[in-house]
Amino acid sequence: MFVLAPSNPDQLSDRAGWFKKPIARKLAQEKGVEFGFELKGTPEKITKAPPLFWGYHLPDDLASEWYYHPENRVSLLSHISHLSKLNPHYLVIHGIHLWRRESAQKYLHRYQNRSTPAEYLKVLEANVELLRDLKKIFGQRLKIENYPLYMYYQKDGRYIPETYLYTGSGRLNDLLYICQKAKVGIVLDLEHLILTLNFLNRKKNYSQIPVEKKDKLTSEEKKLQKIFGFNLAKNSYPYADLPIDIKDFIKKAGAKIYHLTGSTQDVIPGKKVVTHAPIKSNDKIC
Repeated sequence: MFVLAPSNPDQLSDRAGWFKKPIARKLAQEKGVEFGFELKGTPEKITKAPPLFWGYHLPDDLASEWYYHPENRVSLLSHISHLSKLNPHYLVIHGIHLWRRESAQKYLHRYQNRSTPAEYLKVLEANVELLRDLKKIFGQRLKIENYPLYMYYQKDGRYIPETYLYTGSGRLNDLLYICQKAKVGIVLDLEHLILTLNFLNRKKNYSQIPVEKKDKLTSEEKKLQKIFGFNLAKNSYPYADLPIDIKDFIKKAGAKIYHLTGSTQDVIPGKKVVTHAPIKSNDKIC
């Protein structure tokens, strides 16, 4: 079993210090855990492989840039193709996001789905096309990661206590659909999954969002529901017909690689925003 610390190429020596912490040494001695790195950051800066087990997280919006800017596709792939020669043990990519940002001031409005079933189906097939092209470069080392059903607003470099619906691909069961079609593996991000299920199950920060069930779904809406595992009708709030259990989805995904929770909080009186962030080299906990 490997535990990998997120790092950019300039942080490797600092991150390696984390492996010397008492709890890390205990994991190594008692559980046989080995350590390594998941590199992030600009691909051009990664010119040699770390001395330990490692993977690489492709740029967050690479798939979306490829989708929305076909004129740049050759250039995008050329910036990452050299990584294959460095032999990472895996490379992980986010699926295509639908770039749509709702007003932060409209509480419920910003959680409504604004995309049509046809748009989702088009994006799903585009993901499969992209992953097949990437597999020609990276082979079976390529993986796709699930992404949460929300995004957050920022102002003056700080998170503000509003989030909004952020749809696209790789949100739930559609991840399995894409993987089956493209024949790639999964990196399962547990924090992303928890946030998605909080939304669909109306838990925690999303408990006040209504569930407005449609009496009749179109054939395309039914197809989308089957692929995603929840309802995504246009101008509605996405919801699950029945509560979705996190353990059931983890078992169904069958992933071999996981991203664990690494959260930070920006606190504003009476409210807080929890956001995803990597472990830092000076963290006091493991």
